[in-house]
Amino acid sequence: MFVSSTCFDLAEVRDSLVGFCHGFGFEVVLSEQGDVFYHPDLHTHESCVNEVSNCQLLILIIGGRFGGSYRIDPSKSITNAEYSAAKEVGLPVFTFVKEGVLADHHVYQKNKSKPFSSEIEYPSIDKQEFAENIFNFIDAVRGADVNNGFFDFKYAKDIHESLRKQWAGMFFEYLSQRSISNQLSSTNESIRNLSIASRKIEELVKSVYRQVDEVGANDSISIIDLESEASKFFAELASKIDNKGFIPFKKIESLSANPPNEWWNFILQISDDFELIPDVMIDEDRSTSVILNQSSGIVVCDIEGKMTPGQKKLKERLESGYKAFLNLSVDSRKNVISKYDDLPF
Repeated sequence: MFVSSTCFDLAEVRDSLVGFCHGFGFEVVLSEQGDVFYHPDLHTHESCVNEVSNCQLLILIIGGRFGGSYRIDPSKSITNAEYSAAKEVGLPVFTFVKEGVLADHHVYQKNKSKPFSSEIEYPSIDKQEFAENIFNFIDAVRGADVNNGFFDFKYAKDIHESLRKQWAGMFFEYLSQRSISNQLSSTNESIRNLSIASRKIEELVKSVYRQVDEVGANDSISIIDLESEASKFFAELASKIDNKGFIPFKKIESLSANPPNEWWNFILQISDDFELIPDVMIDEDRSTSVILNQSSGIVVCDIEGKMTPGQKKLKERLESGYKAFLNLSVDSRKNVISKYDDLPF
């Protein structure tokens, strides 16, 4: 566990975290106690930043001092750089802001756009020229997309109490996820068993067909297989088409006698939800309709006009299902379509 903060003003707080974290079985990394490996080929700043990626948690403490300027980017403090390194590798960050600094931050927020803002002195800030840097750092933490919570503190015990509650929450989440993982494993096992049972039933049915009708069994089985594959085409459409209304059965039944050769041409004719647009970007997860690519018949395309793995699989499923649909007789096509009579697509 890496503790990131200025050292001079927060030495007592940092030192208190050693015993507290050891009580939970955590090893603590403090630069002033020699826990950082200062690589002989690197500047000490880089050694501190690199050490962050070797840890699993980061405790960030923001006080009234800016600290040393980061050698690579002097506009940042070393603490800023350590926080950025933690974000890059996705470490959980627990942030604490000194009570007085947070109060001064509120004053800064209220007055930063006013003409006299540069004349305000903030009692909690050690060097006034760094006040804005510290306040902007707080805003950066608070404005992060994730992991942007923070706590104020007055004494070291306030940090201990908050960490105790937060770590209890992490442990609860771990146990919950473990329970969910066990349930998923059980579900996957059930699905595998069902798949095996389904294949056994399929083979049994085919065997019965062959015993009852040796001559026509293979043709019957072939039709059943094609109908099953063709049904996947319509099932896939049912999961992709907007559910604003119903598609009349007669509208798709009329195409069964003479369907177009292209699957994408077929779906253009059965619903106004489909549109032929070349080279568009669409988020498949939020899409309420399927948009086709004019040149290649791709269902959806990304910003570069290339298919993602998910889009490619979707296209393959639609192509395979529609190919089976075309290989059926007119009566068999109607049989497949009848299963989707007036379904809310």
